[in-house]
Parts: sequence; C-alpha cells; structure tokens
Amino acid sequence: MKFRTAKRSDCAPDMTPMIDVTFLLLIFFLVTAQMAQRGRGEVRLPVQPGETASKAEASGLVVLVQADGTVMVGDARVQPERLTQLAREATARTGGTPPVVRADRAAPTAALNAVARALQAGGAPAFRLATESEAQR
Repeated sequence: MKFRTAKRSDCAPDMTPMIDVTFLLLIFFLVTAQMAQRGRGEVRLPVQPGETASKAEASGLVVLVQADGTVMVGDARVQPERLTQLAREATARTGGTPPVVRADRAAPTAALNAVARALQAGGAPAFRLATESEAQR
C-alpha cells in the first residue's frame, strides 16, 4: 500500500510562535525598564545648565544623596567607609572613570561633602555631579 502525502497549495506559516516571542520580549523590556527606573532613585536634581557632553560616558559608580542626607549606592544605604571601598573597586575596574553623584537639591551640604571625601579617599580623581537643565523640566 502506497501512502501519498497531501499537497497543500495554500500553506501559510504558523504565526503563533512569533506572537509568543513578541509578547515575551515585550514583557522583558517592560520589566527591565521598571528595574532601571527604580535603580535611578527618586531625587530632584539641582537645576543648572551643566555640561553638554557630545557622547555618553559610562560610569562605574552612581551615588545617590537623598534629601534627608541618606547616601545610597544601588538599593543599599552605605556609610562613608563602605563608599570609600566601593570607590576603590570602581576606580580599579573602570580605569579611573569618575563616579556620578546624583544629589537631591534639598540634600544637606554636609552629606555631599562626606561623599566627596569618601570618593577622594577611595582614589577617585574627581566626580561628576548630575544636574537637570531648564529644558528637561
């Protein structure tokens, strides 16, 4: 007995796997965007024109100084000793790329000075202070 395979003349590709992959990618990017936003911290940056960089530079360390003077790196609250250690590690890892300090405009100056001293003790040659321009407001 000879079996014949049926020939389909109108064979359309199955779109189900492509739709599944599209939805998975959409979910991935939405979750990633939420996590990245959470990592930036809620601070109101000082309003200054600042420097307009022609290219974006990567930063090895981002330090948040909140309005109450709390110093955060990522989601963890840090003391000056730990910040010095993190600055040493970031400076060694990035080859001297200056860390970025995102200080709330209502943060006490003493907290910003403590961060500057800790970064300097950690070997950071300088740091960049994040600001918000009038156009971003």
